[in-house]
Amino acid sequence: MKKTILSIMLLALVLPFTSCKDEETIKPQSVVFETDFNKAADSKVLYAFEDLMPNVDGWTAFFTEYPDGEQTFYELTSGIRNLPEPLDQTKKAYMLSGNNHSDALQMWLVKQLSGLTPNTKYLVETEVELASKYPDGSVGIGGSPGNSVHLVNKFATKGYTTPKGKNEGDNIKLVLNKVENTPESVLEYELGDVTISGDQYVYKLISRKKSSGTSVIQSDNDGKLFAIVGTWSGFEGISTLYYTRIKITLTQK
Repeated sequence: MKKTILSIMLLALVLPFTSCKDEETIKPQSVVFETDFNKAADSKVLYAFEDLMPNVDGWTAFFTEYPDGEQTFYELTSGIRNLPEPLDQTKKAYMLSGNNHSDALQMWLVKQLSGLTPNTKYLVETEVELASKYPDGSVGIGGSPGNSVHLVNKFATKGYTTPKGKNEGDNIKLVLNKVENTPESVLEYELGDVTISGDQYVYKLISRKKSSGTSVIQSDNDGKLFAIVGTWSGFEGISTLYYTRIKITLTQK
């Protein structure tokens, strides 16, 4: 009887310490998705029909906020290109370019992320490196070619649609598919603008990094969700950007 009482007392002393130790060692699980477009492009054979919108490590390009059928007038182009001077022209990037006649043009890269825990909420941190040539404080038609071009990250559990307007001449839209009664099914936040230091229009590599704070995105039943990275513009001219690296870190809430 005495041995039984002694064993119970010892167990009572040990359990709290074991519990504390387990709590200290258990950390939220994180999943990192990172694409270096130079390495990804070099490891992939790009066929002729993929020249404009290749699939590189799952990332593909698309444009919104322009009238359907006006791709040529808006000078919409994208694809894997060598970096421009004075950067290392032996390295590649995913280039997006367009002429913002609508004062609202959006240029995007999209990828479906997989391998997540199904139906789970995640905090997000995004880091994007790209080549830009538009100085901070620069002036242009409708707005600054640097300060008025906003870098944005969007997420959607159930993907997105690009509906056309009801009337001829209406712009193509980007609509994130929301899940009813699930506000965590969509998430978006700005990463900053595309300005460079100095006052010369010369391409430089810039980096933008930001987290979602306390906001979360939820994976679907298969542990997947869509990530969209790109720009919306108030500058009514040509913007040409070269994406070199995208890193997205998802941490279980």
